[in-house]
Amino acid sequence: MTAHSPRPLEGLRVIDLTRALAGPYATLLLAGLGAEVIKVEDPKGGDLARENSPYVGRDGVVIERRHEDDISISHLTRARGKRGVALNLKNPKAREIFADLVRTADIVVENFTAGTADRLGVGYAAAREVNPRIIYASLSGFGADVHDGKAMDIVIQALSGAMYTSGEHDHPPVRIGIPMADMLAPVFTVIGILSALEQRHRTGVGQHVDVSMLGALTSFVAIENWAAMRAVDMLANAGAVALLKRREDADHGEDRRQHIGHR
Repeated sequence: MTAHSPRPLEGLRVIDLTRALAGPYATLLLAGLGAEVIKVEDPKGGDLARENSPYVGRDGVVIERRHEDDISISHLTRARGKRGVALNLKNPKAREIFADLVRTADIVVENFTAGTADRLGVGYAAAREVNPRIIYASLSGFGADVHDGKAMDIVIQALSGAMYTSGEHDHPPVRIGIPMADMLAPVFTVIGILSALEQRHRTGVGQHVDVSMLGALTSFVAIENWAAMRAVDMLANAGAVALLKRREDADHGEDRRQHIGHR
């Protein structure tokens, strides 16, 4: 692809109902692929990420907001390349506006707690009714059918077993430094959306793409068979040492740590 070639998703429109991190990262990836992303935010406060520190403004980068026009760097990062519209989804009239948006859209992405979008009247059923070709992606902690559980990255890291693979073997499990579940689930969401677009090209109809943070992170953890490794005394949580075929030794120097893997 040359610098002047159209991007893969140019001409497609995305209605972005997401907030915080996981959902906005998914729509950021879609925007990067060329899609027109219309981000829907509540008129009061907007995306939760707008309150994330640090901020940037007249005084440069600051840890606390000093002026009303200081902007969260997190929000700037995740909202770039997107259009915006303010809409109170709790207002009954919002359903009509949502329907108007969906009629001309190709994709909807939401990351509410499971069941919330349906209660607001902006779920998959409502979208499909006005646009049978719509691809509707739901990103949640445990999947669209689990309505009694909220999730944060640290909870998913623990439940998936990812923490079992982190830290030193003689210490408690350690959270992976980056929000792994929050960052990985959006990638799976985009994979699902791209697959649904290809299937729509063949069938003419859209579908519901349901991605859970737990499922996404568990799929990574499940690549290695930890039970089998335990059976032969291979450590899953070997610190900064990479697991190879037989054993790993860490050589600690005075001023630095060197990690050597032996096959």
